[in-house]
Amino acid sequence: MNKNVKRVLAGLTMMVSVGLIAGCGSSEQVGYVDMQKIMTDSQKGQDTRSKLEAKYNEINARLAQEQSAGQDANAMMQSKQKAEQEMQVYQQAMINDFRNSVDTNVQAIAKEKNITAVVEKNALISGGVDLTEDVLTKMGKAENKEQGSATSGDANANANATGEQQTENK
Repeated sequence: MNKNVKRVLAGLTMMVSVGLIAGCGSSEQVGYVDMQKIMTDSQKGQDTRSKLEAKYNEINARLAQEQSAGQDANAMMQSKQKAEQEMQVYQQAMINDFRNSVDTNVQAIAKEKNITAVVEKNALISGGVDLTEDVLTKMGKAENKEQGSATSGDANANANATGEQQTENK
């Protein structure tokens, strides 16, 4: 999941950076957000991770059940491929939903603060206005940050396991 999020963020960051370069020389303000912090500290981010983890567990349970039912190797391989595809589609939908939520809140805050461009924290070398806390407040901070950290580790382990499954099946 983190790989996909980073790819999406990198693409969006490049698009925003091009816009910034084109607007050089103007007195426009640039804001930035820490997407990793928003993912781990917002309720929406934790909910997204929980849903991804639940889907991953559901798919694994289904595959284990099919395997114990005695499916032959070809049928099992097809089931695994189908499950991986299902997980990828679900994961992408969840990431898009999360990103849309963040974007909506970032745009509202940027408008309130007269900030003309917002980039991801890693894309900014210096300067800028940190909007991360404002976005977290607007989105709703997670009730239990420790749960988010534990879930983060589980989600990373799940993403790694999914990647390993994909490698094994190829």
